[in-house]
Amino acid sequence: MDYVNLETGVRVNLGGLTSEEKKFYRQALKRFQENTSWLAFDEFAFGMGSPIYSRQRSHIDVLKSALYLALKDMSLQLGVQQGLVARTKKSEKKVIA
Repeated sequence: MDYVNLETGVRVNLGGLTSEEKKFYRQALKRFQENTSWLAFDEFAFGMGSPIYSRQRSHIDVLKSALYLALKDMSLQLGVQQGLVARTKKSEKKVIA
């Protein structure tokens, strides 16, 4: 089972998700496909009831988890679609080290 963003090419392997996480992912995907408001989606996906926090020991582990990566990509895509997040061109990106 993979999450794939056809526009950007982002692919996340979701094969290691628990049954609870898979159920949550399907609910999030439905909300994404329904074009739920960006803020409502984020509240659902990253709120206290989200299973992204249940198996992780640190914030870094959450940020690296497959479920988080798929949800974050969906969130950003909703933000772009709804005109709330601006997509920058690669040439406009700035890196601060």
